[in-house]
Amino acid sequence: MSRPISLQVYVSAELAARARAAACANGLAVSEWLRGVVLRACDNDLSVASDRSVLVKLYRQSLFAMVGVDALLAGHSDHALRERVHTAFAARCSAAGVAVTADEGGAHEA
Repeated sequence: MSRPISLQVYVSAELAARARAAACANGLAVSEWLRGVVLRACDNDLSVASDRSVLVKLYRQSLFAMVGVDALLAGHSDHALRERVHTAFAARCSAAGVAVTADEGGAHEA
């Protein structure tokens, strides 16, 4: 295996602090985190900012749909339907290997 080649860059104190914080938040050393960022940039992957904005947009759309469906279920004439949907959701999560926990949105996440 060949020896890694060092790249050097000078950044502001603010950017260095942000890079360190981002690496720490991801449980990585700064060099590992930067290596991943450079690799993704070279592969023309979405930028981290784009990934985050896509996730925020998906979250907002999912949240809107979830609130709307929950409101429709709550107002339905079959009062047991809402609970049956939540039970079916929990079963689907279990089948998919996804845990339904209170710290991820409560007992009625759907």
